[in-house]
Amino acid sequence: MMRMVLVLALTAPALARTPNVVLFYADDLGIGDVGCYAPPADRDIRTPAIDALAASGVRFTNYYCAAPICSPSRAALLTGRHPLRCGMSTSKNIGSQPGDAGLASGEITIAELVRPRGYATALLGKWHLGCRQGEVPNDQGFDLFVGFHASLVDYFSHMYYWSEPYHHDLFRNRREIYEDGVHMTDLITREAIDFIDRHRDRPFLLYVAYNAPHYPMNPQSRFLEMYRHLPEPRRSYAALVAGMDDSIGRIVGRLRETGLLDDTFIFFSSDNGAAARSGRGEGGGRNAPFREHKRSLFEGGIRMPAIVSWPRQMPGGQIREQLTVAMDVWPTVAELVGAAPPTDRTIDGRSWLPLLKDPGAAGHEALFFEWDGQQAVRRGRWKLVCNGIVDQDAGRGHRAGAQDAVFLADLVADPAETTNLRARHPEIAQRLLELHASWRRSIEKDPTATKAAD
Repeated sequence: MMRMVLVLALTAPALARTPNVVLFYADDLGIGDVGCYAPPADRDIRTPAIDALAASGVRFTNYYCAAPICSPSRAALLTGRHPLRCGMSTSKNIGSQPGDAGLASGEITIAELVRPRGYATALLGKWHLGCRQGEVPNDQGFDLFVGFHASLVDYFSHMYYWSEPYHHDLFRNRREIYEDGVHMTDLITREAIDFIDRHRDRPFLLYVAYNAPHYPMNPQSRFLEMYRHLPEPRRSYAALVAGMDDSIGRIVGRLRETGLLDDTFIFFSSDNGAAARSGRGEGGGRNAPFREHKRSLFEGGIRMPAIVSWPRQMPGGQIREQLTVAMDVWPTVAELVGAAPPTDRTIDGRSWLPLLKDPGAAGHEALFFEWDGQQAVRRGRWKLVCNGIVDQDAGRGHRAGAQDAVFLADLVADPAETTNLRARHPEIAQRLLELHASWRRSIEKDPTATKAAD
């Protein structure tokens, strides 16, 4: 019966206008820190607003970001193309300093996709895809940009302190602005609500790119008090998550107040897994039940929460277990707004609309990953990781060695990737290695691939 309801809802007569699109993207948020994903014993952080989105829509349980670190992950989300294909394969910290390279201007962002269809577009928060002319948000399809270009800033001073030269990084479009003392999460939320109010009479795409709960660990005091019972750095991390969740609730609330919520397609996820604890103040997050953290191609670095809510078109409380990936958001939005995908480049994602209509529709047959000397393949229940980054909890972050340099796991039986099955199933390991090599050759031969940023 539920399957029939879904089909009827999504094949109803066209709306008077195409839906609004709101993309919520967290920064270094572990899947184990979202209430509706966390193991029951680990739910010490409350995320009622995010959980409400899941209750009103679809929760994906086998969704992956495209890379275990910020820039390539965000590039894939915004272009529908794998980081290797859109020139963001380097392990260098892209776009944090004013002269750093970023996303090539020839790539077509999701904002450039929808703007010709009459959409107002905004990016609020973290860009991290370049600071040079032609690479900033206003050059990449966003009518409004209020936020920062770098990998991170101090939440209150909006200064980039993590490599010299230090610099202030807060902009409204191309103009530097100063709002010392205003917490970045609150600033992003204020601007999002204002944007909704000003564009309620036309369709819009709003990319809300929170930098929470990325370090530095300086949350608003009102949320820090909520978690005074937790030890540091868990306490500050929890407070940053709580501040973001509260803000998501406020934005969704404004959509409801303006009568826009039912016709708004909302997506929520994180760019990569929670960071491991280190002397730089990182940590506090959990990727449970998965192993490892940000920067690793084991599940903790790339297996993410992902939620879609579209109240008028989808019943709530749905789950999809098919393989999905960040690149899928771009073609999904293309189909939503009636935009024809470009024919001059390869798009790696696939639209979710068939999957949202039909719980039995296919996801990806296989997903491929490569970053910082690591390679990974997910196909069905099997996952292969080569040269995986491990032992980050111990502060080492070295590569898996010896037999574990090629690590095969059955994710159905062993989602935490505790046991290497390569010796027991050498034929499966070899097949996945061959699939990855074939995929890598196809990227190298792709004439539409953008040269890696330098």
